[in-house]
Amino acid sequence: MKRVTWSKITLALAVGIVTVQGQAASSIIFAGWGGALQDAERKAYLEPAAKQLGVTIKEDTMDGLAAVRAQVMSGKPEWDVVELASNDCVLAEAQGLTEPLDYSVIKVDGVDDKLRGKNWIASNAYSTVLAWTTEKDAAKVRTWKEFFDPAVKGPRALYRQPFTTLELALMADGVAPKDLYPLDVDRAFKVLERIKPQVVNWWSSGSDSAQLLRSREVDFLSIWASRVDELKKSGAPVDYTYDHALLDYDCVVVPKGARNKAGAMQLINQIMSPESQAKLVTLIPNPPINVKAYDTGIIPAELAATLPTAPANVDKTALFDPRWWQDHQAELQRRFDLFIQN
Repeated sequence: MKRVTWSKITLALAVGIVTVQGQAASSIIFAGWGGALQDAERKAYLEPAAKQLGVTIKEDTMDGLAAVRAQVMSGKPEWDVVELASNDCVLAEAQGLTEPLDYSVIKVDGVDDKLRGKNWIASNAYSTVLAWTTEKDAAKVRTWKEFFDPAVKGPRALYRQPFTTLELALMADGVAPKDLYPLDVDRAFKVLERIKPQVVNWWSSGSDSAQLLRSREVDFLSIWASRVDELKKSGAPVDYTYDHALLDYDCVVVPKGARNKAGAMQLINQIMSPESQAKLVTLIPNPPINVKAYDTGIIPAELAATLPTAPANVDKTALFDPRWWQDHQAELQRRFDLFIQN
């Protein structure tokens, strides 16, 4: 994700006439990843919340935990609510960079306890899936077992990070999604070693992964579902499966010392409402965290049938565990980087 210049885009004004001082006091600043996701969040979360709460909601974009840390260390954080990756939410809590969430304000009915902590709550899900080109001359791979089988020829690509990639290798080797953690790291690296010569690209960004498939540099790869879904909708000859997908999520936090903590809790409550969660997935394929979103009638049945967090599909997926990675990422990052380089 690339950092974008501070924008402070006003989304909605309080109903009625307000003074400058009153408007400032009632404003909430949300910082997200930008791009298509934040465009969708604006319509699904922020604009409805501004009307519901009668406040001004402003926006910024950021590029992860380092930006939050810098603001908190300055003693004057600009942001009230920030969306981070699951790993960073857990780490930010451990490092004292975020405020405890007020669960007397934030309603969590329909949210699995695994998807929230003292200082964070998952806001939207995304999946790493197996995708492939449907061109007739391509190798036919439809499971992770086939993907990690060196006897199956064809150029392939994987994410240039140990998290996610090690999980996929273990599922390919027969580990059930519910039994992934704690990860059998040595076993995972042995599986990766088998196909290392056939991995033609270790991608590091969503746009890179999509381009690899679009240009036929690979026949199949691991990729974020939203990226391959965009290709498929554009008419590209590609397809994918949620079977044994790895489900991860972004989450929202309140930086330590945020100037409008009360407003931040109210905004997060609106973000987690079934209606807001349902609306988001109609705009971008980031499935809801709150399963009550499926009861709102907002998500078309044909769309719900494809989503990994839907009751019919959730047992096909594995849930990423950022708490486990918090304790192991540094050592495994070093080992993974050496593995790719050698």
